[in-house]
Amino acid sequence: MSWAYGQSSSQKRDTCDPQLIRVMDRGLELSPVDLTIVWGWRDEETQNSFFDMEVSKKRWPDSKHNFTIEGIGPSSKAFDFGPWVNGQIPWDDTHLFSLIAGVFFAAADDLNIKLRWGGDWDMDGLTTDQTFMDWGHMEIAEE
Repeated sequence: MSWAYGQSSSQKRDTCDPQLIRVMDRGLELSPVDLTIVWGWRDEETQNSFFDMEVSKKRWPDSKHNFTIEGIGPSSKAFDFGPWVNGQIPWDDTHLFSLIAGVFFAAADDLNIKLRWGGDWDMDGLTTDQTFMDWGHMEIAEE
């Protein structure tokens, strides 16, 4: 099946670092399910609101979602994604989120880009040792 990002996903995708855009595009090509991009770059109000609601551990401007290049604009080092099933995101389907994370890892590997997933922050291959699960989060892993 051939998928395409919708207008909202495309707009959010375009606020990300070019490396992540390549990962998102390749991931969509590889994915067995339709995908949506939930967030790319976040403004100060949104980031702090997410922190206050305890769905983010970082306040503005400390999240990788808040990265901006002076003179160019938003260039988020992170994006949030979800499976798009019957016109909605099945937030409780952690298996589907894990599958898509694997698709994005395969895409990143194809492109020689290192990612960190919100389901495995310490990058040890285990989801069971995490204290904060962000199943739909990917970011560029700093060396």
